[in-house]
Amino acid sequence: MLHVALLVHGFAGKSAFMDEIQESLNEISKIPIYNIILNLSYYSSTYGLDFSLPYDLRTPIYDPRTNQTLAHHLFKLIIRKIQNYSEFVEMDIFAHSMGGLVTRAMIKYLLGKSKLNFSIRRVFLLGTPNHGTRLAQKLINIPTDIFLTGLNLILELPRGGISGSDWYTLNSQFLQMVPKSQFLKELNRPLNDTEKSIEWFTIRGLNTSGLLESVWQPFLFRKFWINSTFPFIHRGVIPNDGLVDAQNVPLKYATNILIPEVGHMDLLKWKSSKAGRKVLYIVNEILKKRIGK
Repeated sequence: MLHVALLVHGFAGKSAFMDEIQESLNEISKIPIYNIILNLSYYSSTYGLDFSLPYDLRTPIYDPRTNQTLAHHLFKLIIRKIQNYSEFVEMDIFAHSMGGLVTRAMIKYLLGKSKLNFSIRRVFLLGTPNHGTRLAQKLINIPTDIFLTGLNLILELPRGGISGSDWYTLNSQFLQMVPKSQFLKELNRPLNDTEKSIEWFTIRGLNTSGLLESVWQPFLFRKFWINSTFPFIHRGVIPNDGLVDAQNVPLKYATNILIPEVGHMDLLKWKSSKAGRKVLYIVNEILKKRIGK
């Protein structure tokens, strides 16, 4: 039997974002836990921003009306990688942020429908907005031209000019991550047999450090409420890791782990961040206890 780790990046990301996790998994044991580590991207290009390619930011995470989804693409990539392995594959998945939703959709809707030479044993969801995030809810209300101009500058969009139709289709991944979206309602329905056979873990943080996060965090994650006690109007910030509401990560059927010092990007930095090394420590302890089980 081959023990394989699959790494899945988040929204507008790339496989290189998972490099520290890959290096750490190779180092945490004198006898490697995994025979192979697959670091895959469900986009067709870096950041998924080349709209001329099949899988990009416009592609839905999953949509029952089409097989042109990120979940389908990830599934095909996995099959392509392991189809030549002669041994049965037992897989653990480490998915960051939206990559966890892509992973969950693949498992729920695609995995049980095919005869495969692999099974998934454990899934680690790192800062995954399993019940949505206010960031997606708020960003779709920002004027299109401002948001896309910023996206272009930050992530170096490889094509010039974006039309209104581009924005309309770009909405798909944002809309699916809005709390109580139809996609999330369906995804969070009772587990099927394939999902029940997997050991699930979620890891979340509460640290919103960082310049970019400190700018949008108070604006996007602020809530107001009114009661009869002076000063009548109260306000506060919904606990979050800078990008995802902390309360929207846990799943009822998972082992849910909170590391307050961790920010959203620390969940990737298992070597270069002190908070990230705490994530590595916890994952390592989980893996050590379960080796041989």
